Amino acid sequence: MRKTIIILSLLFLGTLCAEAQHYDRGYELVPSSPFVKKGTWMAGGSARYSQHVNSNFNLLLINGINSEGFNVSVNPKLLYMLKDNAGVGVKFSYDRGMLDLSSADLSVSDISMGTRDCYQINHKFTAHAVYRSYIPLAGSKRIAMFADLMLGGSFKQGKAFYPGKDYIIGTYEEKYALEIAVDPGIVAFLTERLSLELNVGVFGVSYGWTNQVRNQVTNGNSDTTSAGFMVNLLSLGVGMSYYFL
Repeated sequence: MRKTIIILSLLFLGTLCAEAQHYDRGYELVPSSPFVKKGTWMAGGSARYSQHVNSNFNLLLINGINSEGFNVSVNPKLLYMLKDNAGVGVKFSYDRGMLDLSSADLSVSDISMGTRDCYQINHKFTAHAVYRSYIPLAGSKRIAMFADLMLGGSFKQGKAFYPGKDYIIGTYEEKYALEIAVDPGIVAFLTERLSLELNVGVFGVSYGWTNQVRNQVTNGNSDTTSAGFMVNLLSLGVGMSYYFL
């Protein structure tokens, strides 16, 4: 019995020592010199624009595509560092897109169908409150990982027109969404104050609802809920930021 008590005591003490041991993973949350100092402001964002024009273009089973359109997106943000390597702020975005499809034909075996004179335009406003935390890589003052915890929502308006059997059919939509998201990334300083950022969405929970009116007569609506934990390459973003006191 005495030997059993001694062995159990040694195992218990060994467990306590193992739990008390500090493991250095190579990432410093609070390095000797902070990556971004308390009281620093950060202003940045990204922007993109794309346009297309198709003239009698063929894509797989779709032939004779005649269309034009554009997409534009502006995403500014502003952060204030409440403490070393951590800050809060806001992030906004505005997106607008248009598609004017004059004609397109789909042909599969003996089945063929086509569409003519379809038009769609929409724009979207998004706002998020952001909490950001930096993790310098091995005490580096130029490269660090970061994670943005975002809480906010969006509002989207859109309308579409397409020819019906006897008359033009028009649809107007309003979409609303609330979401919580986590966007990790990496930041690298190009100069003392200017940095390049790369981020990608990995987790998000959202709830959205849509109100639709067709030909100013028929009303419809839908609700959607989504949650996911995965790398979303479609949300990959690159932007520039400027830090100042």
